Amino acid sequence: MQLQVIREQLSAEHQELFDSLVDMQIANIKDSTEAITLMLVHGIQTDGAWHEMVKAAFRDVDHVRVKGIGYNCVTALQLACPLRSAPINHVAQQFRDAQTMEPTARVMVIAHSFGTYIISHILSRFSDIQIERVVLCGSIIKNNFPWDLHTRHMPAGNILNDVGTRDLYPVLASMSTLGYGGSGRNGFKNTRVTDRFFDYGHSDFFVPDNDHISKYWKPYIIDGTVVESEWDTQKPKTHLGVLMACHPWIGRPVFGIFLCSLAYGVAKLFS
Repeated sequence: MQLQVIREQLSAEHQELFDSLVDMQIANIKDSTEAITLMLVHGIQTDGAWHEMVKAAFRDVDHVRVKGIGYNCVTALQLACPLRSAPINHVAQQFRDAQTMEPTARVMVIAHSFGTYIISHILSRFSDIQIERVVLCGSIIKNNFPWDLHTRHMPAGNILNDVGTRDLYPVLASMSTLGYGGSGRNGFKNTRVTDRFFDYGHSDFFVPDNDHISKYWKPYIIDGTVVESEWDTQKPKTHLGVLMACHPWIGRPVFGIFLCSLAYGVAKLFS
């Protein structure tokens, strides 16, 4: 009865957390130092269907709890807009809730596309959120992101960046607006990050035939094992045009000039 009175005094957004804590106490569930909370953060214009694939891959690992995090659909127009705090704050709160529910669990994350951008801001802005291991794919984080400043709490080798050598989205994001980079196409080349290259497009990490989740991510999450990519030895040299497009002092100005020229041409056509 007293618990019900306490519950009614809480806001609606905290009642679900309260119910979970009560259920855990009733079931006499003990926090385990071996427990891993694996958070999944998807990209734009998607509901994160790949989350279910990751859950299925870890179903036989008792100490890994997989939690897919969603946020309101972000369109390409919103992606270009500098006002991106809403999804960042929402995901950050989900991390806090996960830490509250299992305080001793080791928090790890797999993020794709815009989800990688969100994670970079969580690492740089919210020191109360402690992430132990990070997997990035289709990353649009700036290539010069200061990992040394924001991941000092993380052991060496705990940031893994899976690169798609046919992925155009990081290049387009880097060229078309501020705040993004081409790290999902050409890597970070940073001492704190392990870049691993694959003959993939933007979302080929989730193609069932590639078996990427079980083959490459599962060992890394469980015990930190980095399985080398078979493609790394065959990786072609990154085209100079791609490197220039991802460079903030070259790619964005060129893209801006192109848009201005296009607009001028259209205006002349209809004048």
